[in-house]
Amino acid sequence: MANPDKRGTDERNAGALLFISGTEFLLLTMFGEATYPGYSVHANAISDLGALGAATFWFYEPAVLVWGLFWFLGAYFFWRNRRRRGSMMLGLLPGAGIMLVAAFPENVSIALHSAGSVLGIFTGIIVVLLSYREVRPPLRFCFLSLGVVSLVGALVEFGGYNSAFMQQTLGPGGWERAVVYPLLIWEVAFGSYLLSQRKLAATEPS
Repeated sequence: MANPDKRGTDERNAGALLFISGTEFLLLTMFGEATYPGYSVHANAISDLGALGAATFWFYEPAVLVWGLFWFLGAYFFWRNRRRRGSMMLGLLPGAGIMLVAAFPENVSIALHSAGSVLGIFTGIIVVLLSYREVRPPLRFCFLSLGVVSLVGALVEFGGYNSAFMQQTLGPGGWERAVVYPLLIWEVAFGSYLLSQRKLAATEPS
């Protein structure tokens, strides 16, 4: 049986890592969009910010790497004392996919970049949807909603990249954000939840 104190420390570490992961990537994406010449949220992919030679490459590629690495480490700390290896492996996959995206910018190897993107996005959606089991209402319904929004965005993004519907609504860039932003919001929310649960447990009267 896992040591409760060690498990609590692991959950606190997981919470901090997930919170930092989601926050830094969300903020640096915003900074990249504001400084990339002629960037269009409607038309440009998020990965354009990290293309080799882009003005934003020098800070955006490290931001992607930190996003993936901290998700990976956060999942590891969360699951390592729970004796659920299948859940741990699933939790690690989004971080691994994101790190693959960071290692291969879109204009270096589109095949490996795309493989990492698909791996990170679809396993990330599954993790978000299944995380409802780890929290109490009403937060579990919020997590389910985030997963559904991201899934719908992914189906549109990957199912009809050049469709008239995509172009006339959010555009390829907007739909990609409909996929990614719910994952980032989930990281910040779940990370905060884990940190607050640890604090509440420490202050409860014995």
